[in-house]
Amino acid sequence: MKEEFPTPSSGWDVAALTALFASDPDDLGDVDVGVDGDVLFVTIKERGDLVVSLMPSGDQVLASVLLIEEADVPQSDRFNKAALELHKAIPLSTFGLTKVDEKAWYELFGSLSTRCSADDLVEEVVVLATNAAEAAKWIEEWREQYGAFQASNEGAAA
Repeated sequence: MKEEFPTPSSGWDVAALTALFASDPDDLGDVDVGVDGDVLFVTIKERGDLVVSLMPSGDQVLASVLLIEEADVPQSDRFNKAALELHKAIPLSTFGLTKVDEKAWYELFGSLSTRCSADDLVEEVVVLATNAAEAAKWIEEWREQYGAFQASNEGAAA
């Protein structure tokens, strides 16, 4: 891939990222790409239509996956602490909160230099997608455990 997609002399921008990911890199399988302003959306079909957002800005390319709306996570204060403790176990990715349409969402993200190689960009998206799948399992386990606890406490108070 290095020969086909050399690092652009001015660094990766949305147009160059679009060309790279529209070429269906082998490591990602079948993908769809879409652009909205300065953001490239890569939908990985083989990962349940997982959407990875890529935003080149300045010296870095931020890669992000929205996981779940904060309001849908029971005991979010405890969840935040657990996510900070867990984050070391998730290589090359970090948990964060971001706003989407005025609502807080948990996300998993990583970043790379705009001067990195095409192979590094694809690898970041592959790792982020894998980590997002693991994070989604953990979030679902959290919701099952603490959502039932929260619901039983609410019922007892009524």
